[in-house]
Amino acid sequence: MLKRNNKFYDSSKFGQPQIRVYHRKGRRKTSPRYLLKCGCCDQKLEIYYGEDGLEIGGVNGAVEDWREILFPLLLIKQKDGRFEDQKKKRVH
Repeated sequence: MLKRNNKFYDSSKFGQPQIRVYHRKGRRKTSPRYLLKCGCCDQKLEIYYGEDGLEIGGVNGAVEDWREILFPLLLIKQKDGRFEDQKKKRVH
């Protein structure tokens, strides 16, 4: 689990308000979830996860499907079964 201080409007690390992250364990029929809150307001996004996939913002999908959608946005590429950060390879 990622540890953060979750202070409101903490822009010391990235120059923008840092996303606040909270985790809740699963109980009985409820899946475990992450709650992501905006660093500068009360907007939030819930991510439920389990053995069969992810539900992000109310949209269910397989983990592989979410990888196919999100990894290109995060500049991550899968090569030979490994994930590579494409940002590190870029020359500025």
